[in-house]
Amino acid sequence: MKTLRTTSASVALGALGIIVSLTAANADAAAGKKVAYFDTGPTNPYVAAQNKSFISRAKELGLVPTQFDNEYDPAQQSQQLDDAIARKFDLLAVMTASQSAIVPALVRAKKAGVPVVIMNNGIKAGVEDLYITEVSDDNVKLGRLGAEAVLQALKEGGRDQAKIALITGALAEGVGKTRLEAINAVLKNHPEVKVVATEDAFWDTAKSETIAGQLFARFAPQGGLDAVIGWADNQTAAIIRAAEAAHIPLGTGKGQLIVVGTNCTPDTVALIKSGKEYASGTQAPVKLGKLSAELIADYFNGKTLPKHFVADVHAINKSNVDTWAADCTY
Repeated sequence: MKTLRTTSASVALGALGIIVSLTAANADAAAGKKVAYFDTGPTNPYVAAQNKSFISRAKELGLVPTQFDNEYDPAQQSQQLDDAIARKFDLLAVMTASQSAIVPALVRAKKAGVPVVIMNNGIKAGVEDLYITEVSDDNVKLGRLGAEAVLQALKEGGRDQAKIALITGALAEGVGKTRLEAINAVLKNHPEVKVVATEDAFWDTAKSETIAGQLFARFAPQGGLDAVIGWADNQTAAIIRAAEAAHIPLGTGKGQLIVVGTNCTPDTVALIKSGKEYASGTQAPVKLGKLSAELIADYFNGKTLPKHFVADVHAINKSNVDTWAADCTY
């Protein structure tokens, strides 16, 4: 009996050893996997921070990332994907330059057996079979929070009529368009608040400042604008500089310009504390980049990923700006 017990224990320990070995092997399955990472607009501060975070975390997890930069050129990005497929990368992580134009390249990736992760900018509906997961922030909520912040600021300033200008990110499709639709959906229920200009600045700081200056000159004969919403806070900082250059006072009071953003940058904390920017929203590129890399490692390690991973976002104003300072500082 003693021999049997010893033998049984040995078998049990042996089985446990096999399980531990298999678990360890599975946990290391991501090591050495080659990931092609495609960004869009790498000089944008948000994108630059996301890129750095993704590449750094991917390397920590044992992945081997290669970065492909793109300046909102769908044709070039499709060529980049084809090149990565030919080079036999193990996975493609794509921040799309176009939600629609990218689809044929993703079809080719699927035929080649290369899995795809969609990041940040999203992709058109109806092609869920072309990617394993889509990782993004809640851009509908960010748009809604921007509109709600303007309405609250107008209320605080005692204004019952208002003219608003929107200086946006790229509007052809994707994140910029999603936020615009969400803002307009809120404001359509407030006829007293009129959107008098919607200008596409393509997320660019310098273009945003130029457009803001032109809008201030255009509407000055009509008593000026009451509020401007910028899509990213590199843009709202530019809007504020243009307002100051035009000697337009900033704030919520009558005769002052309300400036609201829809995602924070390192400028946000100081601008909100100073009262120059009324509110913004949390959209943390460092967290999104890190999370995307971790989900890719999970995929290689055999975990089932959700088809859509939408990170929650929050409003930022004077009452809570310190809470979100770390997320906005990159």
